[in-house]
Formats: sequence, C-alpha cells, structure tokens
Amino acid sequence: MSTSRSYGRDAVLGPRPDPAQRRAAPLPEAARAGVARALRSLFNILALNLALVVASLPVVTVPVAFNAATIALERWRAQGEDRVVREFLSALRSSPPGRTTLRTGAPFVAIAIALEEVHFFARGGSALNCVCLGFGAAALAVALTSVGYVLVLGARYPDLPVPEVWSLSVSAALHNLLVSGPIAALALAGVVLLGLLDPALGLLGLPLGFVFLVTWAAEIGARRSGLTAETHKAQ
Repeated sequence: MSTSRSYGRDAVLGPRPDPAQRRAAPLPEAARAGVARALRSLFNILALNLALVVASLPVVTVPVAFNAATIALERWRAQGEDRVVREFLSALRSSPPGRTTLRTGAPFVAIAIALEEVHFFARGGSALNCVCLGFGAAALAVALTSVGYVLVLGARYPDLPVPEVWSLSVSAALHNLLVSGPIAALALAGVVLLGLLDPALGLLGLPLGFVFLVTWAAEIGARRSGLTAETHKAQ
C-alpha cells in the first residue's frame, strides 16, 4: 500500500531528490558583493577604532587622534577611500601637533570645566548657586555641541586660523543648539554609560562612534546654518 502511495506521489510531483545530491543554492552575485562590503566596512570600523584608542592612550594626544579619525572618516565617506588606518596614520603624521591640539583640544577643555562647574553647583543651596548651575549647563551644552564643528572644520580646512575655527564653531553651535546639541549629548552619555557598563566596548567602536555622531550632528547643523559658505568667505 505504501509503495503504491509513493508511486502515485512520484507520478504527480516527480521523484524525490536524493539528499546526498542536495546543494545550497549559491547566493546571487549582488548579495555576495553586499556581504563582502558589509564585512569590509565592519573590519574598517573596528580597525580605525582600535587605532584611535591606541593613539589616545597618552591622553594629551586625544585631540590629534580625534582629528585624524575625523579626516579618515571624511575621506572614506566623501572619496570612498576605505584604507582608513592608512589615512588615519597619514593624518597623524601630517597634522601639526601643537596647532591641532590647540584647535581641537579647546572644546574638550571647555567641556571638562563646565562639567566640574555643573557638578559643584548641582548640590543646590542659594539662588546664586542655581544661577551658576544654569550658566554651567549652558556652557556645557555649547561646548559639547561645538566639538563636532571643530572636528569637521579642522578636517576640511586645516589651514583655517584657529580663532576662526573657534568662532565659526561656537556660532554654529549656538545657531543649531536644539538640533546638534541633543545628538552630541546622547553620544557623550552613551559612550560614558556603555563604557562604565563594559570597558571592553571601547575596543568595539565607542570612541569612533562618538566621533561619528558629533560630526554627523555638525553636518546637519552646517547645512542649516550655511557654515560651509561662511568658511569659504573666511578663507
């Protein structure tokens, strides 16, 4: 009876394929190319983040390292140059350390000072303390927002005078505080919280993620405020 049923099925549907002869269907060419690009991008992100972490270990080199990472990301995004570690090292060698540290380090110093002020006056007390807390919070918001603009301007216009970079960055930060500010604040909060939860995440992209988010926020603000046009006029 079972033989008869099997024969009837084979007559309608055809013979069952031999399991030993079954093969997985090959991925289409486009899908294989997409997977290869995704894996290459993931490798580039991990490699560039590791280079950024190593270059930042002496702490005083953080501004230079962040500037080099921004340049590497810019060339990857705009020019398709995916040899990001080579671009990072090239930017490290070609950037004047003193000028780059002064230009890029200023907003980081301002953030540190504003954080200390907020922490000090957050204890409450007199009305003067509340006023100082408000000023500290405002300074922190502007300094944090300006980081992305300083990085973007430093990467695109390395010969722009340092005071001009600061002036343009603070102006753009004030103009786009409600747009770029929340993104920069979330980036900093995410890096700090995730780093405290698991320091190993620092090797998996947290520092580079911060650089990407603050520069992306600056890109949004720059389009709104015409920062690029102002920069060309300044040059």
